[in-house]
Order: sequence, then structure tokens, then C-alpha cells
Amino acid sequence: MMEIEGTKEAFNKLLEVPALYKYLDVDTSTVANWKRYMREGKLISTDKMEEMLLKFGAKVKQEKVWEINL
Repeated sequence: MMEIEGTKEAFNKLLEVPALYKYLDVDTSTVANWKRYMREGKLISTDKMEEMLLKFGAKVKQEKVWEINL
């Protein structure tokens, strides 16, 4: 078990899992595209990253905290 701070960081770590496409039930090309997007600094939505992390079985350890000056 590993704790990682930040959705993007956790998603990057997830992309290192061998045969990840099998766990997430997606095409190998989808995972390859995600890896390329991350390398190139392209946007993958936070919603998509969170969806795949949860699908893999990851859990949110601490909810997001927002502070808004109103």
C-alpha cells in the first residue's frame, strides 16, 4: 500500500502498473495515449484520472479542502 499526494501524481504512478489495461478494461492504445499525454504535458481531466484510480481500487485518503475568500 502506498500513499501518494495529488491526483496527477497518483495517476502517473498508476500508469506504471504492468498490463494496466486489463485492470481498467480499456484498450492498450488508451493506456499508451494516457502515457504519451502525461509525458507531453497534455490535459487529462481530473475526473477521468479519478475515475480510473477508483476503478483500479485506489481510495481517497483525504478529501480536497477548498478555501474561498467571499
